[in-house]
Amino acid sequence: MQRLFLFFLLLLAIPSTPFAQGNADCSTASSICKKQVYHFDKTGGEGADNHEADFIACFMNGENFGQAEENSTWITFEIEKSGSLTFAITPHRLDDDIDFVVFKLPANGDCAQKQIVRCMAAGDSKGNALNSPCMGETGLRDGERDTSEDAGCSDPGDNTWLAPLRVLKGEKYTLLVSNVSSSGPGFSIRFSGSAKLPCDEDPPKPVAERPKPRPARETPPPPVPVVQKQVKPESIGGRAVEVGETVKVKARTIKLRIWDSQVEDGDVISVYLGDKKVIDHLFLRTKPQEFEIELPPGNEHYLTVYADDFGKSEPNTARVLIFDGVREQAIDLVAERKKQQSIKIITE
Repeated sequence: MQRLFLFFLLLLAIPSTPFAQGNADCSTASSICKKQVYHFDKTGGEGADNHEADFIACFMNGENFGQAEENSTWITFEIEKSGSLTFAITPHRLDDDIDFVVFKLPANGDCAQKQIVRCMAAGDSKGNALNSPCMGETGLRDGERDTSEDAGCSDPGDNTWLAPLRVLKGEKYTLLVSNVSSSGPGFSIRFSGSAKLPCDEDPPKPVAERPKPRPARETPPPPVPVVQKQVKPESIGGRAVEVGETVKVKARTIKLRIWDSQVEDGDVISVYLGDKKVIDHLFLRTKPQEFEIELPPGNEHYLTVYADDFGKSEPNTARVLIFDGVREQAIDLVAERKKQQSIKIITE
């Protein structure tokens, strides 16, 4: 009995080790092979190796003195076709500060030999989360030139965005995403750009039309008819288009305010005017986002919301507020897997 009691005491004395988060180390990173939206619902801890992102340059002026790993998630990918690569990371809790580091891996994928190519440590206090240029969505986007942002938000021009990657076929990369505010809430990340990952599909090639033979004697072309109305698209992306409501506007330049009318759960939409895309891959938030568009000639137009990603639940429900400089009109549009709702806009 005495030996059994001593054995029990020894068991209590052994320190417990928490299980490492599934993708919290470079060696156990989540491998992706397609440019699309990915959701990581939970983050927490730094994995089994919490020294694989020490002394990172853009974090050196921060509180952790160069330690870039906090509630970390690692993502790896390989380039199938050369081009540009961008991504956008959206925190699931808007006042969380998300930082990231992009590393280039050697041909054998050895994490010990990774090299920094992009470094983002900008951030601000939770009190400024909704207004600061250094909080909110972050990533790589076209038009940016910086390859690194230091911790904080004190330098002119500081924001949460860095320049796109120019990548070559066969190169391997790993991305460290850290939630430096809190453990638990996750994030969504969507990839885009002209570069191709192994599972991306090539767009269909257009079929070249044979040139029509010229008549023996050319005649002047008939006058171009004045377009009075836009033809409603029957479908977009293989999904039927249904007209829900009709609104009248007094100007061709209108402002749109778009937000998630229900719960912010990762919905991503695109907006079409007729069959032309005017807003591409918009992550719906409960806070309205504003855009200005120009209606083409004619007095009848169709504005359609198309679901690119349904997030955690279907369908996508977006509230669209149209302002023509005189009055505001709000409409709820629903985008499903088989059909999309459209607004008929008439210019007076």
